[in-house]
Amino acid sequence: MSFSPYILLVLAAVILGAISQILLKKGTRQKYDSVLREYLNPWVLGGYALLVIATLLNVLAFSRGVKLKSAVVLETLGFVLVMLLSKIVFGERITQRKLVGNMLIIIGIIVFYM
Repeated sequence: MSFSPYILLVLAAVILGAISQILLKKGTRQKYDSVLREYLNPWVLGGYALLVIATLLNVLAFSRGVKLKSAVVLETLGFVLVMLLSKIVFGERITQRKLVGNMLIIIGIIVFYM
């Protein structure tokens, strides 16, 4: 399997997607005085902005020749990143079940690229 430099765009999109999920979660953990403010606060707007950027990076990567099967495998890294960022930002526990699941994801990625 040949390496495309545009695969780095997919990885950047995965990282931005994970960060956007953390921003969205941060926005939902706060109480607002109106429904409009629930959806139009800096956390939510920032999270959606990062999702748009991640989508554009993926479109660019796919248009430059990154194969869908490679990108889909790399997208699963988002689960690992969200788990780690949730631990760092929110202090969430990493349970044994989460750890085993994420280890299976990493093993699957390694096996795919062998």
